[in-house]
Amino acid sequence: MNRIISFFKGRGFYLALALCILAAAASSFWAIRGVMERFGPDAASGIEQEGTQQWDLPDVQVEQKVNDVPEPSARPSQPSSSASGSGEAPAQASDSGEAVDAPAPSFARPVEGQISQAYSGDELVYNETLKDWRTHNGVDIACAADATVKSAVAGTVCNIYEDGMWGQIVEVEAGELTWRYAGLDAASLQVAVGDAVGVGQTLGKIGEVMAETAAGPHLHLEVLKGGNRVDPEHYFG
Repeated sequence: MNRIISFFKGRGFYLALALCILAAAASSFWAIRGVMERFGPDAASGIEQEGTQQWDLPDVQVEQKVNDVPEPSARPSQPSSSASGSGEAPAQASDSGEAVDAPAPSFARPVEGQISQAYSGDELVYNETLKDWRTHNGVDIACAADATVKSAVAGTVCNIYEDGMWGQIVEVEAGELTWRYAGLDAASLQVAVGDAVGVGQTLGKIGEVMAETAAGPHLHLEVLKGGNRVDPEHYFG
């Protein structure tokens, strides 16, 4: 008995360590066994095969012939009338094949006649009436003494006034341009400030341009762009 006691007396620490290892192994064994019983008898084989599982892909060819693909029609489908925001039907050609009426021209000759004095720009020209040299800031269109003056463009009458040198003046604003008709007869005017006028609409009749009486009856026409006079013939149709 004494020999057994003396054997364990010097080895108590190692004996305790061995007992702890045996206890841990037993605990692990019973824990694994509990998991196996919980998930069924096939759990072990499933766990072993999980890392090496192979995926079976369906036997499908990469390129397959696509059938029954609709072909584009020869002519595009017509849009429905409800797709238009305005709700108006598009213009159709007449059954006779004739073209529809063309829109009104954007320019009309203000009087019937020929240009007798052109725009000079910065060049000085001699004025027979005033007997001096000066620039001619518009075009003079010779015409009959009772000729009708028409609006060359569509716009709005922005000013009507009398000038001592250029007679009765009517100004029509059209976009960035102002058309100035000088030398009208005040009693013949058919427009007022604020009136909208169309291309070729009558403004009045020819009167007199006091600064150019030597040139005979004519319309003195100026065009202003941004307050600066430009050559009216640039805008003649």
